[in-house]
Amino acid sequence: MPNIKQFSGLICPILTPFDNRGQIDTLTTRRLVDFLIDKGVNCLLPAGTTGEGMLLSLDERKQLAQIVVEQTAGRIDIMVHTGCITTADTIELTLHARSLGADGVSVITPYFYSYDDDALFAHYYEIARAVPDLSVAVYSFPGNAKQEISTSLLQRLRTAAPNINAIKLSDVNLIRFQEYVQEGGESFSALCGVDALALPALSIGAKGQVSGNSNVFPEPFCKLRDAFAQGDLEEAGRQQIIINKIRAVLKDNPVYFKAAMRLRGIPMGGPRLPMRELKPLEIEAMQTGLQNLGLVIQ
Repeated sequence: MPNIKQFSGLICPILTPFDNRGQIDTLTTRRLVDFLIDKGVNCLLPAGTTGEGMLLSLDERKQLAQIVVEQTAGRIDIMVHTGCITTADTIELTLHARSLGADGVSVITPYFYSYDDDALFAHYYEIARAVPDLSVAVYSFPGNAKQEISTSLLQRLRTAAPNINAIKLSDVNLIRFQEYVQEGGESFSALCGVDALALPALSIGAKGQVSGNSNVFPEPFCKLRDAFAQGDLEEAGRQQIIINKIRAVLKDNPVYFKAAMRLRGIPMGGPRLPMRELKPLEIEAMQTGLQNLGLVIQ
């Protein structure tokens, strides 16, 4: 399927800035898009987990996707997260993303209830069938969304809907990840969603990294990506260590990411309730941690 986009490289699940009324801050979103493009990310992913997508209304998710697509203006790829708890809402957002000109969509497994492989197959098949000309990435986050994607289910989906050409796994199970790599083949994008495993995942065939921490510090992720591509595993290893230290300070948490972005000169506003703002002592500890790493905040 020559028109279906294959995703690779550094994919940033972009933060969602809010203004003092708790609404999406359009100007800051545009500024963040430019910041990330200038730093070298390969793809933006609005309304994902890091972007508090599950706390946004459908209209807000459409608004956010439109802002990001418009501001990106074709400079890099865009994969809109459209996954919802229902198949119908997911299809609605997926069709909207396609109408905007997005390069693809990422779809979290339906959450809260437990579903077997047949139910998950029907969910993803209906979504993929609605947009046969658009790349669809399965988003597996069993720790949060409860469901797992078995290798046999992925095989069924790949056979029934060739535009399902990527999977993002946010889990430390590298054995399962390698199974996805092997099942998908060269034309399939297995994407790692655990920043501590960026280099190990690349070494077993990952096509890219989906990194929440890269909102704040895209630099080490870009350096790791480039070093690995050049065969410089020593440098790639150094960057992985830096990434691990950043993770320890920012706790893989969008609330921390937003607070740290203020230190980079791009205020994000607060999180969407029921997430809470960091307490002063938490902010102080974060700032000290970043200073101890010698990271330049600018």
